[in-house]
Amino acid sequence: MPSRRKKWTEAEERTLIDKYGEMVSDGTLAKMKTREKKFKPIACYVNSVHHVQDPIAYRWQWSWKDVSTKVQNMRHQYLLVKQKIKKQQPDGGASSGGGSGECSGEEFDWMEGLTHWSNFLRYKEVFGDVGIVNSNGNELMASVNGDGIDGVENGVMGLGFEYDGEEGEENFNGNDRVREDGDDRFVCEEVEQNGHSLKKKKKKREASMGLRMKAWGFLGNQLSKLKEMEARLEQREAERERDRQRSESFRMECEQEREWKWEEWVNKKEEKEKTREKLKKQRILEWEALEKESEERERRRKEEELIHEREWEERMDRRRSEWKKRIDEMLGHHRAEMGQMQTRILHEQQNLTSQLLGIVSQWTAHPAGLSDHASASNHYLSQMMQNLHHVNSLVHEDARVEGENQDDQFIVDG
Repeated sequence: MPSRRKKWTEAEERTLIDKYGEMVSDGTLAKMKTREKKFKPIACYVNSVHHVQDPIAYRWQWSWKDVSTKVQNMRHQYLLVKQKIKKQQPDGGASSGGGSGECSGEEFDWMEGLTHWSNFLRYKEVFGDVGIVNSNGNELMASVNGDGIDGVENGVMGLGFEYDGEEGEENFNGNDRVREDGDDRFVCEEVEQNGHSLKKKKKKREASMGLRMKAWGFLGNQLSKLKEMEARLEQREAERERDRQRSESFRMECEQEREWKWEEWVNKKEEKEKTREKLKKQRILEWEALEKESEERERRRKEEELIHEREWEERMDRRRSEWKKRIDEMLGHHRAEMGQMQTRILHEQQNLTSQLLGIVSQWTAHPAGLSDHASASNHYLSQMMQNLHHVNSLVHEDARVEGENQDDQFIVDG
């Protein structure tokens, strides 16, 4: 509950009186039996128009009790202003109007009410011509019938106000003196007057006094019942309020627990998301490291392959040079041996030819033929020696090792 006092704004008061006047005019308010049923729809309407639309400007949310109290205050304020604008009348007119309890429209200066209260005419339209308390303490009341006072059941007058059942002593004979008899009834003190009209007036006043006392007794009884009913209603309302507070507290606890669970779930989700992002980044870093390592291995492998290829080429070059050198040496030895063999063969052929020529020359008879054969043999030997020198010159040339024909042809005279 707020510590500060609730205060109605002009807009809320205008909405309240308009809605109340509408319900009074269409008869909806008269159908309601309890105060809560009467004023709860008005409270809901006022809250929906102002508090729900703008909680900052209209901070208060009004209950049906607040609306009921505000309507009572409005009625009292209207009656006070009406009391102020009442016109002054002679004593005779006042006494004649006091018994009936009704006021004519000429007794009040309605336009003067606007000087006291700007909304006076609007409240006059809603509350109507209700009775007021006159100058000597008498309250003008409506007629008493079987249904109650003012035409409202159980003696509830006008707009549903509560009455305490207490009233001051009233003067019915105009001489400011009253007394109470043994029957607990107020009667007028006897005044020395002559004539039948005075006695008749006294009887009327006694009858009016008795009727008024009965009305007050009936009203007090009904008010006591209404108070008991209101006490029970307030008790039930308090129980409902306690139940509502318990349910509200339980709802708030459930809401807090739900919010706590939601926050916990959100935190867990965020933690999982952070862990997932961390693992993802770690995997990316590992993958990049693996890629770098693979690239490094590939680079080293290519470098090693290049080194191996260079080494292999160098080895092959060395081997080719060694092979070429060996082949050259072998060819040199082979050519030298071949030259020696050819020289030896030539010498042996020359010796054999000389021997054969000597034998043949011995057999022939003519020396001329022998000389021809000797010259022919000498010519053959000189040709063989030229061929041998030609072969030796070819063996000593290094550039013609590969293209040299290995099969040396020798001309041998058979």
